[in-house]
Amino acid sequence: MPTHHLLTIQQYATKHKMSTFAVVKLINQKKLKVIKQKIENQEQEFIADETISSSLQNSEQKENVIPLEKNDKIDYEHEFHALLAKYIALQEKHTQLIEERIKA
Repeated sequence: MPTHHLLTIQQYATKHKMSTFAVVKLINQKKLKVIKQKIENQEQEFIADETISSSLQNSEQKENVIPLEKNDKIDYEHEFHALLAKYIALQEKHTQLIEERIKA
């Protein structure tokens, strides 16, 4: 369930890697929910950010991890070589893409 966090325009822009101008445009188009609050006798606008907080995401990710049993043994050498083979294959694809780009 999404939680609401109040962010200033600058904080929202930084969080979502946008310019403040783009955030103001979204506010004017009424695509973002704005809440006005009085702070120190001044009325300020805050954006209700409805994204899931990072702490909730981390807790959900931890639940998806399968814990190893005490008797399970990992063959680290085999796993290393499997990852190394994937790395080499990706490196070769990357080199081919660079060569194709240079030829074009």
